[in-house]
Amino acid sequence: GLFTSHCAHLEAGPLQFTIRVLKMQGSTILFVNSKESEVLEELGVAMPARDPSSGETISSTILGGYGQTDSSVLAAKLSKRYGRQFYVSMNLRLDRLVASLFDKALVTYMCDHLEHFV
Repeated sequence: GLFTSHCAHLEAGPLQFTIRVLKMQGSTILFVNSKESEVLEELGVAMPARDPSSGETISSTILGGYGQTDSSVLAAKLSKRYGRQFYVSMNLRLDRLVASLFDKALVTYMCDHLEHFV
């Protein structure tokens, strides 16, 4: 098909969050929000560099904030890991402890359900 969509509710310590995924040919859109409230405050994009052997990614913030935002940083991580374009709307404010729990929960879920993302 041209695209697939997926939604899941995940937990990271005290944090409950919702992810919504739209997988398209060559790119993925990921929305991350608290379970209570879904908003679109930020949007970042990242893609692999034209030279695949460089292993580099290019990222930018499209909406909200300036420079590197949580959305563009997460998009860059995912783009580098999976070698495809990612649009990310990361709408959570996390402290360092919860951020590491969030990263672990998201990575584990993505690995277990990769067909929804890549």
